[in-house]
This record gives sequence, C-alpha cells and structure tokens, in this order.
Amino acid sequence: MHNTKPIVITVLRHGAVDGRAQVFRGASAEGLTAQGIAQMQQVLNLHAPFDCIASSPLHRCHEFAANYAQQNALPLQVLPCFSELNFGDWEGLTPNEAAAHNPNEYAAFSASHGAVAPPNGETLAAFRARIAHGWHAWLKHDLGEQRLLITHAGVMRGLLMELFDFTPAQAFQIALPEAACLRISHLHGHAPFLLSLN
Repeated sequence: MHNTKPIVITVLRHGAVDGRAQVFRGASAEGLTAQGIAQMQQVLNLHAPFDCIASSPLHRCHEFAANYAQQNALPLQVLPCFSELNFGDWEGLTPNEAAAHNPNEYAAFSASHGAVAPPNGETLAAFRARIAHGWHAWLKHDLGEQRLLITHAGVMRGLLMELFDFTPAQAFQIALPEAACLRISHLHGHAPFLLSLN
C-alpha cells in the first residue's frame, strides 16, 4: 500500500570545503571547513526534524551526515548514486587549467553543458541515469515522510533535469552556492513538486 501523504525531501549541498576554490571537485576527498559545517547546520535548523538521512559517500558530505545522524538518532544511508560527477583528468583543476591542458575537450565539454565528458570522466547521461535510478529506488523504501539528502551541486542539477525537465543549459544557469538547498515533494502517482530552491 502506497503512502497517501507526500514525502518531502530536503536536498542540501555540502558547505565550504578545505582546499583550492573554484576547481573541478568531483571524486576528490576534501572535508568541510568549520564555516562549511556551520553553513549546513544553519540551513537544517530551518527544516528539521527529519525521519532519515541519505548521503553521498564523499567525505565532504558523509562526515557531516554521520555526525548529524548520530546527534539526532536518525537512520543514515550512504548511497554512491548521489556522488558528484567524476571529472576524470580534471579533478582538482580550475576551468582555466583544464582548458590549458585539453583545449579541444574543454571547449566541447563547455559547449555541451557536460554532455561531452572530461577525459577519463563521467558523461552527463551516465551521471543522470545513476541519480535517477538511485532517487526512485530510495523513494520506494518506507523511511518516513521528512527526508534529508546531503549531496553535491551536480547531483542537484541532475535532479532538476530528471524530475522537472530542466535542460542542461537551464540547470547550469542556476546558482547553487555552498549549503544550497532545494525541497521536493513526492506523492506516489503524481509528478514531483519543487517546493523551494535556495
């Protein structure tokens, strides 16, 4: 029997990260700064309580999620499907550095809004497919009506494309700063509803 009440999902981007700013940070392992933790906590204070948490396995999401789950006695699932896009050879590089290393590939990546993958990186199509599959699988489980997903800007853009038919160009024109938040209502049998963005 399907729930007759909507599931409300708060999707939170990680906060400020240790390391170089404005780089392709996909599969890399940096953690949060104290400011990043405070940014996330401030947003969650507006939307708590939650029934469960899911998190990307990457350190900048998982460490905060594990602490928050423990502090609030919440079940936590660590789901690789919600990891950031893998930028391959461009991990840790700025866009200018990537363009200098691979000018043709970078031009194709930029012009296609990621449809052409970075060298040894993940295609946008594969990224979107794993996000969509993971999202629908997670929603099928009876885990409560107020859920928290801690993830990355790329995953948030992927959800906007998959659930709300944003084009890649539209999704990449949306600012998703540190600790950006989108809230989605899901009622079985109905189209998802975007409650708020940032």
